[in-house]
Amino acid sequence: MADGTLSPDGKYLWTGTEWIPAPPKNIVEQEPTPTTSLNLQDSVMSGDIIHNTVVNNDTTAVTTAVIEALKELGVLDSKPKPQSFEMPFEKYELPPSFQVGDHVEYYSPTNSRWIDRCTVVGINPDGTYRITVPKSTATEIKPAVVIGTSPGTIRPAKPPFSPGDRVLVNWKNYGTYYPATISKEYENHTFLILFDDGDVEDQVEWGRIESADVESESVQNFLSQQSNELEEIIQAFEVFDEQGNGTISAQKYFEILTMMGENPLSEEDVLEEFSNLGINMDAELDYRELAKSMVGDDAVDELKAEVVIRDAEIKDGILHGHAYNHPALGEGPLQTSQIVRVVYDSRATAHVETQNTVYVVGPTGWKTYPEDHPFNDEANEYYTVHGAGTSKCNGTYIPGTTFDGVPSYINGDVLLLRWKMGNGDQWWYLADRNSLDTKRGDYYRVKSSADRPPTDGWVTDDQTEGLNPCPVISNSSKDQLTTDYFPGQQVKVEWNGSWWDALVRDSKEKSYLIHYVGFDTSWDEWVEPNRIKTSD
Repeated sequence: MADGTLSPDGKYLWTGTEWIPAPPKNIVEQEPTPTTSLNLQDSVMSGDIIHNTVVNNDTTAVTTAVIEALKELGVLDSKPKPQSFEMPFEKYELPPSFQVGDHVEYYSPTNSRWIDRCTVVGINPDGTYRITVPKSTATEIKPAVVIGTSPGTIRPAKPPFSPGDRVLVNWKNYGTYYPATISKEYENHTFLILFDDGDVEDQVEWGRIESADVESESVQNFLSQQSNELEEIIQAFEVFDEQGNGTISAQKYFEILTMMGENPLSEEDVLEEFSNLGINMDAELDYRELAKSMVGDDAVDELKAEVVIRDAEIKDGILHGHAYNHPALGEGPLQTSQIVRVVYDSRATAHVETQNTVYVVGPTGWKTYPEDHPFNDEANEYYTVHGAGTSKCNGTYIPGTTFDGVPSYINGDVLLLRWKMGNGDQWWYLADRNSLDTKRGDYYRVKSSADRPPTDGWVTDDQTEGLNPCPVISNSSKDQLTTDYFPGQQVKVEWNGSWWDALVRDSKEKSYLIHYVGFDTSWDEWVEPNRIKTSD
């Protein structure tokens, strides 16, 4: 083959029509460079979340490892970012519905990316969709998905890009977009990307590629602003590059992280991350690549996965608990990275945001309530309903809207409210919030004109559909907010890490005597509420 033009990193060869992997160079065989075995652990989550790999003294490999360490330490995502420009990406308009046969994209929670070439094959009675998702070995059917932009949802399929298209590409998925040209499309709909600055990246998924008028004035202004920021960072690193070869030692960068800037990191934190990643202090870092990872814009924040947590508590700025369907860890106990912020919605559900994930904790999902939890605000009123034969009426009710001139309270789809009849009588009801205009929506009621729901006296009669026994209501306080269980109730009880069917036999001072279904009474035990949950 005639000599062609090599890419700057020497990994690709220009044939005159396309870039191909460069052939190996003829070199004298040498002894292999000693390598360090690396088991990359997530220092703030339980479990091995990234496959075993090896890091040696290759500058690019070490730099990539350092960037991962900086993400774990919260350095890259915590810096101020420009707010003055919104990236001119094509906006998605979600349709009200799809038809059978429509081509869609599915956001895979497992792979944390959009998968194209999916097809709608059915519409369920509840309005959800059945779709086919192509896999490497077979086609998988997802039985119930909805329209949206979060993990597990579907959206209209983007048209594939074509070789020669000018685009903006999220370089190495670090969150920063650079102008580039598409060189080649592969059968799996990934692309070979040639960046304007000479970098080459292969097998780029189209979720990291955005259509934009790269030559437009607005984009050029943004790129110029981004280039200036990048150049400033590079110039700052060049001060420490005594040889002028584009690298600095890990030792020098350790000093930068721990001794300079307004908020230097602790030596212990950096040493721990470097140790976990197998980074030797005599390794060299490509600071131009490092600088690129530090330039970004809030307009291109990646979608954060949402994970439901129970038995949650916050210790030293870290959320601990039991996760459901974590995209990397599945189900099980975990501790998160440092919390960025916590937001409570009107129903006291907490959205706990870390650098990479939003954890959702329901009103009764806490093992220990945070100090700023709405339940700890004595100005708020919360009520606990327990003992109801219609189990969905049981639970903690939080402030809702107003009925009959007084506050109502809500727990899922059930409302606790006062209603004035046509004859002037006033009743408190436990009712389905979706069926307030029909008798079928009422479960229990008690005749009362009080401004707060009565504790007892609740009935089920020919005007209601609740099952016996009738409920008892207590006013919740910040010292007593756990779910109440009653004798005879079917529940799930945690034992040795698994949940088992059980019955509540007795209760005293917030402890419950439970009997495991299918086991003799020798297994009966007293347990605390944090080991109990209602049966599905």
